Amino acid sequence: MVEDDGSRLSFVFELLGACFIGLVAAICMTIVELPFWKKWGIEGVAEWQVNSVIVSMFIRKFSNRRVSIPKSVGMHLLHGAALGIVFRALLTSQGTTIPASSVLAYAIVYSGVLWIISPFLTRSLFERAGGFRMTERGLAVSFLAHNVYGVFLGLLIPLLG
Repeated sequence: MVEDDGSRLSFVFELLGACFIGLVAAICMTIVELPFWKKWGIEGVAEWQVNSVIVSMFIRKFSNRRVSIPKSVGMHLLHGAALGIVFRALLTSQGTTIPASSVLAYAIVYSGVLWIISPFLTRSLFERAGGFRMTERGLAVSFLAHNVYGVFLGLLIPLLG
């Protein structure tokens, strides 16, 4: 029974570690996006536009307040943390130990797939829901930033062991 409790506790710590690493990778991603936001506003960072729509849908249920940049970025960081857990779960579902160099490659591919799903493929959905247009440069910045997320995720996840 003690081993079972120990393995459950280990699993919980592994999830928390993946969550923290996802958050750190998302913070690094956000730091890369800040100069583009300062230069072009929210239109300069496509996923901040997506997150502002998501936050506004939640806020509308409770008030008429507008979505601020900190709320949009907060949602962005929350997604990064949660997707760190998803990435770790995908890696462990393989059942074998994956070399750190392969983890880095998988993480970059993973971040590219995330970018394809959102904001790229969901672009028109969020544009209609948010009443804005995603610019090509905003999508390009988002693609660059997703790669930064993938690099940091791939470098840090192997630290979990």
